Amino acid sequence: MNRKIIPFAVAGVLTCLVMAVSTVFAFSGSVKAEKVESDVVWSSPFSGAESMKVIDLTGDGKDDLFVQSPGYLTALNENGEALFGFGYEQMKTTLGDVTGDNVEDIVVYHVDAGMSVDVINQGQPATIADTLNIGVPSRVAVIRFASGPQIVLGDSDGNLLALDSNGQVLWTSDFAAGEVRGMDDVRIGGQAYVAIASHDGTVAVFDSQGGILWQSAQEQLRRMRAFDLNSDGTGEIITGGEYGAFKIYDAANGGLLFEKSLGQAVSEVREVELDGNPSSREIVAGGKEGGIWAFSFDGATARQMWSASLSDKITEIAGIDVDDDGKQEAVVGDDSGKVAIFTANGTRHNLPDRTSGIARMDVGKLGNERYVIVADLNELQVNKISFSSIPGFQFTPLIVGGIISAVILIIAAILASIPGKPEMKVAFQDTSLASLSAQRRMLKESIADVERLRQAGEVTGEAYLARLKRLRADLADNEAAFKKQGYNIKVETVQCPNCGGTLELGMDKCEYCGQVLLS
Repeated sequence: MNRKIIPFAVAGVLTCLVMAVSTVFAFSGSVKAEKVESDVVWSSPFSGAESMKVIDLTGDGKDDLFVQSPGYLTALNENGEALFGFGYEQMKTTLGDVTGDNVEDIVVYHVDAGMSVDVINQGQPATIADTLNIGVPSRVAVIRFASGPQIVLGDSDGNLLALDSNGQVLWTSDFAAGEVRGMDDVRIGGQAYVAIASHDGTVAVFDSQGGILWQSAQEQLRRMRAFDLNSDGTGEIITGGEYGAFKIYDAANGGLLFEKSLGQAVSEVREVELDGNPSSREIVAGGKEGGIWAFSFDGATARQMWSASLSDKITEIAGIDVDDDGKQEAVVGDDSGKVAIFTANGTRHNLPDRTSGIARMDVGKLGNERYVIVADLNELQVNKISFSSIPGFQFTPLIVGGIISAVILIIAAILASIPGKPEMKVAFQDTSLASLSAQRRMLKESIADVERLRQAGEVTGEAYLARLKRLRADLADNEAAFKKQGYNIKVETVQCPNCGGTLELGMDKCEYCGQVLLS
């Protein structure tokens, strides 16, 4: 190949690769110039939030903000004004329609006359059970079984007790030896069950009579959640362990669908619809050392989408579709007060830091707007989050690729314009007779060597002709030097060993009989 063409050929290949990569980045949506803005709509002092939810508690069709600390609970309207509030000792709460009026009630499991349960309906509290034979509150859930709603209580010693909506005890269980750390409703074949996990690693699914469908044991647990990840009417149970075990179980039989060690204690797990694809659901897990992992579940197993980190223990995760593109972003808070938003591909956008650790977060509509509500250890903040982007920024990779390609072509042109290395010529002028004779003999032997290599197939036709042409030109120059200096050219001969014919030195084949002279 012509040496001037080679740089352009290489440049063409490199240019195609650069532009192909640039096109992938430009149209994959992975390159965006986005800015996240957070505006505080209102704030209110509140210490030590343990539970928080945007939900309609008054039945007026407008969502309110429920917040609960260990000793006090309150409901705030869209402007942050208190609708009602009550104090309880060592309480745990949950939300659910116990009274059957289609309005969510607040169920309070607390210490009073023994262990007691109150139901707050539209701001009106009523004690439905007291002096219950169960220990210090740890978890409470309202489960809507086919037979009717039940209030299921779990204490710090692993005991369970279920009440009907009137406060009558339905069943009890001493199901585990450690504190109840997770309690969630789960569907199996479209029917409601309750999934429960304790700190000692016990996980079980109970029916409405307190019967255990299945039970499993693993390392000590910090978190348990239940979701129907593939919308088939049967849920999946997700657990996070004290030593980093992240597992997904089939709620119907306890079969292990997925497991992975995250390398640190799992401090939070939430479902966030990151990719907007209803055929797969995404889970975001947070760790005690600040690690964040996103997983996608396809109905059979899970795969990791991305990982990230904040500076301290992840304390809360929530999902919100900030830019109305059908995909939720994960809002993540940690114990140092940092809050960040992560997109479907793991891109991070920081929100303003808080002065204390993040206690709880939720996303919901207050009034006519959707907000991110953040509770740190001292204050509630209602924030309006918005994305802004630079139009056309996604095409920046194409511009960069074009510039790089132009530079490559310029370099190729420079390389092609560099003159070739001058051909080395043998100088015969002003050379002695002995030297000219030796050079002539060397040239003839070189010509014979080239002929032999061609016949053996060790040199291509083009290379053979080029080399032979150069050697014969040198031989002609040698003869010219002989004549110029007045030397007689003595033709050196050899005898053919086959026919005895006289041949000039350097020939590799007898011109009389065809005998090969050089091997």
